[in-house]
Amino acid sequence: MDPDLAKGMEREAVIQCQRGDRDAFRRIMDLHGDRLYRTALLITRDPGAAEEATQEALLMAWKKIRTFDASREFRPWVNRILINCINAANRRKRLPTAPVDEALPLPDPAAAPDRSVLDAETAHMLRSAIQSLSVEHRTALVLRYYEDLSLPEIAEHTGWRMGTVKSRLHRAIAALRDAVESAETVQGGALRGEEARS
Repeated sequence: MDPDLAKGMEREAVIQCQRGDRDAFRRIMDLHGDRLYRTALLITRDPGAAEEATQEALLMAWKKIRTFDASREFRPWVNRILINCINAANRRKRLPTAPVDEALPLPDPAAAPDRSVLDAETAHMLRSAIQSLSVEHRTALVLRYYEDLSLPEIAEHTGWRMGTVKSRLHRAIAALRDAVESAETVQGGALRGEEARS
């Protein structure tokens, strides 16, 4: 569908929602629900918490739809609500950080067995590094690299200042870089040990 046409249809649906049309809101949910859930899942790392945050965000969006300026884009507004819901849940209780394997590349099954083991170790270290990040740092990573948002868009979606966006993204990337460098050091040592045994 033509993006301009889709935005026009979305704007019309928002205006209908503001008049109390629940069917119009269902159309908006169909447009954004899956993407919101995926974003929440990547941030929370827990399907239950992601589903709860998505439902809470959509319910809050319905309650506050009359305050939304229909001339603006809907996605940043609803993303900001979702992120606020995740942060509120995190403040209420520490969110569990179960791994989400589908968010990270899996080792190539056709690779040599010793290489597959090393790739699996790297993936595990990377997952561990991502899980150890704060919710704010994971949010910055998800919005930048999975949602493909620019820095100004991240600021708009989260309500953070530009300096905060840059700082959180920088620290998250630095933590991941350290994890990758550690993995490469371990892999290099393992490969040198294997060569010495040959």
